[in-house]
Amino acid sequence: MTASRLPVTAVTAVDAASRDAAVLSVQLDAPDVVVVRHDLTGAGQGLLRRVVSDGTGALEDVVVPLEHACLACAVREDLLPTLVRVAELDRWSAALLALPLASEPVPVVRGLLGMLDGAAAHRSVRQLLSLAGVVAVVDGATAEHDLFCDDLLDERDLAHGDGDARSVGEVLARQLRSADLVLAPGADARTLTLLEHLALPGTVQVDGASDLAADHLLRSRHDPRASRGWDDPRAVAPSGAPDAHGVWTLDLHDWRPAHPERLRENLEALADGRLVGRGRFWLPTRPDAVGMWDGAGGQLSIGDAGPWDATGVPVERSTRLVVTGVEEDPALVRDAFAASLLTDAELARGLARWAGRSDGFEPWLGDVQVGGAA
Repeated sequence: MTASRLPVTAVTAVDAASRDAAVLSVQLDAPDVVVVRHDLTGAGQGLLRRVVSDGTGALEDVVVPLEHACLACAVREDLLPTLVRVAELDRWSAALLALPLASEPVPVVRGLLGMLDGAAAHRSVRQLLSLAGVVAVVDGATAEHDLFCDDLLDERDLAHGDGDARSVGEVLARQLRSADLVLAPGADARTLTLLEHLALPGTVQVDGASDLAADHLLRSRHDPRASRGWDDPRAVAPSGAPDAHGVWTLDLHDWRPAHPERLRENLEALADGRLVGRGRFWLPTRPDAVGMWDGAGGQLSIGDAGPWDATGVPVERSTRLVVTGVEEDPALVRDAFAASLLTDAELARGLARWAGRSDGFEPWLGDVQVGGAA
């Protein structure tokens, strides 16, 4: 058994050249680091290829069929036994996971942490492995375009299956906010500002080509407390980065619910164009449900994030959208948000009148439950 746990760093990207440069830099600069790389391959991308390598070359090159449609599940199931084998050899100082392009780190990382914490079949796993951090590697020259363009993953041969309708922008935005460290070689001042608005505070680093040096890639330190809020709309908050170079962020926050019809009418103003938004909302027809809001690249995802007390930590029921834009008019977004909320006169008539009414959000949130509004 190893004397100390093998630290594991996960790398995400939407750009193949960026991810490959990261892998190559580690193999050239740190021969005592092992790289575990996963890629979709085969006709229709129905196969998962795993390559394990270090400075001496490839140690494993295996193709396995995907057992189910969930790529993140398949990667998780393949990762743990692979990492256990690697750690038990006690040959390397660290491991780098190169996740499939366009992977969102939350399901992979949380699944991996769950397996490390509770794998009854692997009692020694916690003594073998630790999560060092999650790194998002971004092409600084194309990051702004990628975030705001309307390209779908399928149009760049990045889709994770036939039903994957995600856009490049929404995936990149999720990678940025789910990283302990963001590396963006080639980013200019505006791109750097944009990344700082979208990523966690203090995670963005730009230092030219040296950003991809192995010591930069492996210096990330995972913050478990911050990662709990990566995909939780209850925890949404602005990064605090100052507005500059045409980049701005609005923190739109109000205790009032959104008016279902007016919110639908204002979706375009709130989510279309050169905007990235994330947050939560509540409807008078569904007072106990947190509405999830997640948009970028002209795409908007709306869903039911569960009850307000789902995390066990009291959360004030409120509507909050954090919207970042470039060269758009923030006043239009602010006005659309205000116009989407219930007015004082509507609130004075009480929320009980909304109970059981159709709100038009059934395709995203499911049927309205019959019951009184609180």
